[in-house]
Amino acid sequence: MAQKFEKLNEFRKGLYKKDESQEKFLEDFNKYLLKKELNEYRSYSINHPFIFIIGAPRSGTTLLSQLISNTFDISYINNVAARFFLAPLHGIRFSKSLIGESKNSDFNSNYARTNNLSDIHEFGYFWRYWLKKNSFDDITYAKSKENEIEWLKVRDILSTIQFETNKPFVFKNIYGSYHMKKFTEILDKVIFVYIERDNLDTAVSILNARKKYNKDLNVWWSYQPLEYNKLKDKDYWTQIAGQVYYLKKYYLKELEELEEKNKFHVTYQQLCESPKSVIDGIMNISEKNWNYKFNKINTPPAKFPFRKYEDSETEKHKFAEIFNAFNNQSD
Repeated sequence: MAQKFEKLNEFRKGLYKKDESQEKFLEDFNKYLLKKELNEYRSYSINHPFIFIIGAPRSGTTLLSQLISNTFDISYINNVAARFFLAPLHGIRFSKSLIGESKNSDFNSNYARTNNLSDIHEFGYFWRYWLKKNSFDDITYAKSKENEIEWLKVRDILSTIQFETNKPFVFKNIYGSYHMKKFTEILDKVIFVYIERDNLDTAVSILNARKKYNKDLNVWWSYQPLEYNKLKDKDYWTQIAGQVYYLKKYYLKELEELEEKNKFHVTYQQLCESPKSVIDGIMNISEKNWNYKFNKINTPPAKFPFRKYEDSETEKHKFAEIFNAFNNQSD
């Protein structure tokens, strides 16, 4: 039987372990609202672009989402609206009644968890529900299961929440990265912004995350590649290196198949050293391909701290050997 993602909570520790009674409350609450919300979805025209941020865990996806959501006059799901993961219209409206249109990012996060009520949330439960990503098998066999997803319903939901705000939308949509081509077909005006970080720094950061999150370092943490079954029984060093190696290989392959209008590739170093260049790049793609100009409401920071884990040379050396082995394999 395929392992459900919820089971991973059993292996978490400290503040990273979810309160299961709260999880049950929110699930029941959302299922109740879903019945009402379904009646409000329509197939609206896509008048504004969608920006979907993708990348390996610990590669800068959250910081990138904060930069975009804070710089542009753009809609996103904040930490209030995210509680309504099966009723995003209710969430957007409730958030507006509670905190208005305020945007307040300190550009900090704790393993994708942002600090302020008005800061961006990755909205993972929403994507897991509608893209049917509830177990490791659902991702491993994502391509063969793609037709099981209600794509017209997904489009209706996204077009309706965009109609509600009448603005472009930005999401950190990692689960959507397993279906990039399909999203470009149903939405057209969509830009996948892929952020890439040095393999060794990414691997060390994932290792640190496992140490903080899990009681057992061999328990999987965060997004998985399609090759998960090749890695799941390996030691955690090989799991982590394989996670980074195969995810990067997958993203680059899938992006090659997209039209230029639907993709933008940045590095973590570029994001940290020149946030403005990232913003300008996204604006250029939108203006060039759709004659759509994003409105900027804030000036991006001049720089962000750029961390290279220079104090982790032992770990980097071990990961480098494993990456070399992956690079030398035949498949």
